[in-house]
This record gives sequence, structure tokens and C-alpha cells, in this order.
Amino acid sequence: MKLKKAHIIGGIVIVLAMGLAFNAFQSALTPYVTVAEAMAHERSVQVAGMTVKGSDQYDLDTNKLVFTLREDGGAKMVVEYDGPRPGNFDDATKIVAIGCYAKKKAVFEASELLVKCPTKYEGRVNGE
Repeated sequence: MKLKKAHIIGGIVIVLAMGLAFNAFQSALTPYVTVAEAMAHERSVQVAGMTVKGSDQYDLDTNKLVFTLREDGGAKMVVEYDGPRPGNFDDATKIVAIGCYAKKKAVFEASELLVKCPTKYEGRVNGE
């Protein structure tokens, strides 16, 4: 009888641990969305696009980067990133901003920027 109680308690503990792990995994997911969807969401999301040329401003004193992101569909949104300017920001072919849209400020507050740059191997054919 004691063995069955131990199995039942062990099974309950395992199920609870799996439930907590699944919940933590779900909350860590950050979906890719469009600019319009980002403006409607209240949780953290990812928005991909290009920087609008000449729109970026970096303040060394506050360590804040502000730029306009344009997605492939043409929609634009102002992104504010509180952190160091990525070294390859000017050469980026695509930027992914991860964060939340602040409706009161009308700006996307990025907690992280992922910068994709052209590779030095693009355009090379047959080892040229």
C-alpha cells in the first residue's frame, strides 16, 4: 500500500513540474508580428523590418537609440532602444526589434535588437 501512495505522490509531483515548465515556456515565447499587430499587443513581441534611412538618432548621454522601422508591407513605427548602438547597425539588411509598444508615448520600446547584416560571401559564385 505504501508503494502505491509513493507512486501517486511522485506522479502528481511530475505532472505539476511539467505544468510549471510548460507555463514558463509559453510565457517566454515572443511571436513575430506586423507593425499593426505590435501596436495592438500589450505583451512582448518581435517586429522585423528595415530602418528608414536618416531616421536614426543615438544619444550618448542617455545611451538611447531612436529610429523608424519600416516593414516589408510599408507600415512604419518609431522604435526606441535603451542600450548601446549595435556596431553593425548602419550596414543592417534587416532589424528585429523585440519589446512592447507604449501607446502613451506612441513608440515601440525595444528591449533587444537583432541586426542582420549582409554576409561577405553573398554574390560569390564558385569560390570567386
